[in-house]
Amino acid sequence: MRDHLRQSLAFITLAILLSHPAAAAEPQLPDVKTFDKQVIDSLRDVHNIGADLYNKQRDYAGAYRMYQGGLLTIRPLLQHRPEAQKIIDTGLEKVELEADIARKAFLLHETIEAVRKNLKDALRTQSPSPPPKVDPPPGKEPKGPPPKVDPPKEPKKGTPETHARLSGTVSLDNQPLPGAEVVIVSLHLPRPRVFTAKTQANGSYQFAEAIPPGTYIVLVTGAAVPVKYHLTTTSPLRVELTVGANPTNLNLQK
Repeated sequence: MRDHLRQSLAFITLAILLSHPAAAAEPQLPDVKTFDKQVIDSLRDVHNIGADLYNKQRDYAGAYRMYQGGLLTIRPLLQHRPEAQKIIDTGLEKVELEADIARKAFLLHETIEAVRKNLKDALRTQSPSPPPKVDPPPGKEPKGPPPKVDPPKEPKKGTPETHARLSGTVSLDNQPLPGAEVVIVSLHLPRPRVFTAKTQANGSYQFAEAIPPGTYIVLVTGAAVPVKYHLTTTSPLRVELTVGANPTNLNLQK
């Protein structure tokens, strides 16, 4: 049954990738670099949709099936990336040993992030040379710690606040880190919850959702971010969130 589903999903995905309005009679596969980027972006979309199902709707089964379907679809298309296929196989095998559906969804969330990281690392390794570093104009060199970020606005007066709000800046070796993804994973709840935010050009981030107070592990992914910050098993970052604003600056070290 799984092999049949895998083949069917792969066929559908190939049909989408091969379709091109300008060359319908002569479909062309994208080059490896373009294809890998498409996979990375597709898995990001799968992850985000699944995260909404998991966090906002508490539809753990829906999130699990979303993640499972995305991984089964992508796997046969990654024959040129055997390490990524191995990550998928390990993740799918691991969830078979889990009984709790929320835990299954969470494990496949981590599998998707691990596959995306593997593909990003492969693209960086295969690049002929890194892009040249452009020095800032004289007199505009970044100095000191990252700029402070104002916490989110307080709730309307008279409305008791029951959740935590999290914002701050992310820096790498004291330099603002733009374009990174900040993920917090609950450690205090029976079923893990995951929240995600993006850093802006000045390294600032702000979680849009109301977050239950408690203890969270913090993950940060992005270009040049050390691997130890990518997974719950290795990240040294923890936050203890209380009701109200929790301004938190994260300074990563290589």
